[in-house]
Amino acid sequence: MNSYKLQTRYAQSLFDLALEKNISKQVYQDMLLVMDVCKQNRELRVVLKNPVIKPCKKKSIVNDVFSGRVEELTLAFVELLIAKRRDILLFEIAERYTYIYKEYNHIKTVKLTTAESIDESMLQLVSDKIREVLQSEIDLQTEVNKDLIGGFHLFVDGKLYDASFMKQFSKLKTSFSKNVYEKIF
Repeated sequence: MNSYKLQTRYAQSLFDLALEKNISKQVYQDMLLVMDVCKQNRELRVVLKNPVIKPCKKKSIVNDVFSGRVEELTLAFVELLIAKRRDILLFEIAERYTYIYKEYNHIKTVKLTTAESIDESMLQLVSDKIREVLQSEIDLQTEVNKDLIGGFHLFVDGKLYDASFMKQFSKLKTSFSKNVYEKIF
């Protein structure tokens, strides 16, 4: 079966069960934690992807890592994935769950890239303005890219809004390359 279909089926099943138990937000937070731990912990990824390691050993490791930090449903779900030998897709399923959760709750993912890091008060102003314009809840992700020199990039709904100095410089360069004035002398 296609791995995308598997990811979607498992994530949708977890979402439906979490929704039924009214803990979809907590499970969403758990899935963010799972994704973060998988990104940062190479050893865990290697253990989960290794077919030689027995499922009972993997369950023990997962319990040590996540017990007390996630909902019981989330832990049971991860153990189910291990038992079904789908633990290799844990990160992708967690990512898919977050997508399903955001879609269900009408939360838009907004990526803001700036030349310098911005303080919390400015970040709050920006997120409030974006919420007002989009008329939706947002998940604001920030990134710093020194190549922008100044300004920002805002990525929303597959569209890039480029308000960087580099964009302004390229527009200026283009306008200078087109000589609109005739040489009289």
